[in-house]
Parts: sequence; structure tokens; C-alpha cells
Amino acid sequence: MFVDPMLMTEREEAFDDERYLFEPLVDGHRLLLVMKNDIVRLYTRHGYDITRQYPELHNVPLRNPAQLVLDGEVAFLDPETGKADFQILQKRFRLRKLPGIREAKKTYPLRFFVFDLIFYNDYDLRAWSLMERKCLAMKVLEENDYFKHLLFIEGEGRRMFDIAMQLGLEGIVCKAKESRYISGRSEDWVKVAAK
Repeated sequence: MFVDPMLMTEREEAFDDERYLFEPLVDGHRLLLVMKNDIVRLYTRHGYDITRQYPELHNVPLRNPAQLVLDGEVAFLDPETGKADFQILQKRFRLRKLPGIREAKKTYPLRFFVFDLIFYNDYDLRAWSLMERKCLAMKVLEENDYFKHLLFIEGEGRRMFDIAMQLGLEGIVCKAKESRYISGRSEDWVKVAAK
């Protein structure tokens, strides 16, 4: 079941606020992973099914079998530098033929940085706070080479922004800890991009 994702607004300056958590801005593209009856479907933020393009994300490392919807960002990290390479990701996205997809899975493996859990088994979690959803996601999803929980810090947006700039990242995302998951743009999720 595809859900229109929650989107960010933009802000010029980083800020500190105990009511917020702060995540690095990953240079990838938005991905919703839907798992139902042990079958995985992958969708772009606009609802396009791209399951075929990313076979390494078909085996979700769950602690227990479940049906769920995960929200996050998919990216290719250069093994030499550890930095996201958007051009490689775009090449992966455009592949359509299975031999090329299988080869690219080995040559340019992707990572899915999970930052939200919006459905779990028969429960719609969109009315839960962001922190409640993140805590459940950490209990449900194990990490492996392809799936990572997106790291965050609480309260210290300026510090997170400085770290992001030192690492050459795109910026940060500032999210209200009590925010509910709503489709479309929200003032509760704010992007602060590098200048």
C-alpha cells in the first residue's frame, strides 16, 4: 500500500531546539518500502514502483516476521570516500534490463537509510509521535550492509549542521519529535541545505 510521503519545508539557518531531532541530509532519493505477506514493493515519493531496480533491498532484516511500511532515503556510498554519489544512484535507477541490474547490485550496492516506520502489522502509526515511530523501527529492523537506521541527535541542530558541513554532506533535516506523519509538506519537517 503506497502512502503519499511527508515532505519538508526549507529554512535558511540551522537552530537548536529540544523539541526537535536533527538528521543528516542524505544525497539520495526518497524511498518507501512496503512489505506485505513477505513480498517487498519499493516506491518513489511519487508512487512509481521501482522494486525491480533495487534487488538488494528485497530481503528486509526484521527481528520477527511483519508487515510494514518504511520511509527513508536510498543512496550509493562510494567505498573509497564514504560519500554519497548521486550520479551512480541515478544510473542504478535508470537500469531496466535484469542482467544489468544484477551486475549493478554487485558493483554499486545501495543502502537504505530508514528514518520512519508508518505502518506495522495492522497498525497505522501515522498518529504516533515521530519518536515513538523511531523507537519501534529500531526494535523491528536490524541493520545489515543494505539497511541502516538514519542517525540523529536531539536538540543540537547547529552542531549537527557543523558536522554535516565537515563531512561534505548536503545539509540537515530538522524534525519535531512530537510530529505526526502527514502526507504532503509540513512545517514539522524542515531542511537546512548547505550554502
